[in-house]
Amino acid sequence: MRVLICGGGVAGLTLAYWLRRRGFEPVVVERASHGRLGGYGIDFFGTGYDVATRMGIIDRLAPHQLPVDSVDFVDASGKATARLTNELLAKVIQGPHLGLMHSGLEGALLDVVQDDVEIRYGDTVIAVRDTAAAVEVDFAGGDTEAFDLLVGADGIHSVTRGLVFGPEAEFARYLGCHLASYAVPDRYDLGRIRAHYTEPGRQAVVYPTGRTGELIALLLFKAPYGGSVPRGRRLDLLRATFDGMGWITPSLLADAPSGEAVFMDTMTQIVMPTWHHGRVALIGDACGCMTMVSAQGVSMAMAGAYILAEALHTQGDHARAFRSYEERMRREVTRRQRNALFFARSLVPGTRTGLIAQNLISRLIMRDAFAPVLRRQFGVGTILPPQDAITAIDFRRD
Repeated sequence: MRVLICGGGVAGLTLAYWLRRRGFEPVVVERASHGRLGGYGIDFFGTGYDVATRMGIIDRLAPHQLPVDSVDFVDASGKATARLTNELLAKVIQGPHLGLMHSGLEGALLDVVQDDVEIRYGDTVIAVRDTAAAVEVDFAGGDTEAFDLLVGADGIHSVTRGLVFGPEAEFARYLGCHLASYAVPDRYDLGRIRAHYTEPGRQAVVYPTGRTGELIALLLFKAPYGGSVPRGRRLDLLRATFDGMGWITPSLLADAPSGEAVFMDTMTQIVMPTWHHGRVALIGDACGCMTMVSAQGVSMAMAGAYILAEALHTQGDHARAFRSYEERMRREVTRRQRNALFFARSLVPGTRTGLIAQNLISRLIMRDAFAPVLRRQFGVGTILPPQDAITAIDFRRD
C-alpha cells in the first residue's frame, strides 16, 4: 500500500519509519528544499521518548542534550526569583528526559528513514481528489499521482487540512499571544540556565543550544490579532513591541539576524470535529496542535504517527484504522490542549498585578511538594501500552 505523507517534520518522518517497518510504501513530500530543521528547544520525555526508544534512536539523541541545569525566572538585574532545577524536573517527570533542539530530533529521524523512504523536497500538494479506490494528488511541481492513502503531517498551517477539511480559520483557537525565535551570539555569560524575564504583556527567554557561542532568544508577546506577520515586518514588530524592556532584551534585539531568519508564529491550537475523511487523515499539529506551552506537541506528534501506523497494520481496513487511531489519540490531545489553554492565560500576564501574582506562584510551586501537581498538569507519562509481540519485531532490513 502506497501512502503519501505530506510533511517531513517529526510527525511525518516518524510515520514514515513505522509504516515502512510494517510493510507499507510511504512517500514523503516536504515543501522546504532541505527539510524543516527548526531552530528551537523542546522538552523530550514521556510518549515521545518511548517512541524514540522503540525506534532505537536514543543513542543518537543523547549527545545533543542541551546544556541546561535549571530554568531561572529572573528580575531586571538577572537575579533568579524562582528556579526549576533538573532535580525537581526529574521528580515531576519520573522518567527519562532530554532537552533537545528540534533540529537534533528531526536530524535523528531523518537519519533512520532516508535510506528506506522516498523523500521529495521542494514540492507540495496543491489538489486532492479522493476516489473510491485511491487518492489522486496534484503536486506543485506539475506531476499527478495516485496513492492508496494520504496523511497530512504538515503542521499547524497544514496544506492537506486546507484542501480536504476546510480553511484554517474554521479550526484555529488563538490563545492571544505571538512568539518569535532566533539564534544570537553567546556573549551574555548566562551559563547553563534557561532564563525567563517577564514584563506585563511580554516575555524574553534565553537558553544555550549546545553549539559553541550560540544561544536561542525566544520572545513572546500578547496581541489582539492572530494573523501571520510577513517576514519583512517581523524585526520591526519585535523592536516596537519590546522597546524599553529591561534585562538584556535590548541586546537580544540588536543581535537579531535579518527578518528572513526570524521564526514567528501565533500561539494557536487546532481543534477539529474529525481528523479523517475518506482516504485522508491528519496527524500531529495538523489536527491537534497544543502549542509550545503544553510541552507535549512533539510527544503527541510521535504518538499519533506510531498509533496510526499500528492501526493500519492491524485493522486491515483504512476506515477502521483511522477511527481506531482517532479514538485512541483524541482524549489525550484534548486533555493536553485544555491544560495548555489554562496555562497560557497566565504565561505572559498583561498587567503589573498579574505579573506580581505570577512571581508569587512561581516561587511557591518550584518545590518538591508540588511535583505531583505539575505532573498532573502536563501529563508526563507515556500513553503507549507495553511493547507487544508485533512492535517488538525488528523490522529493519537484513
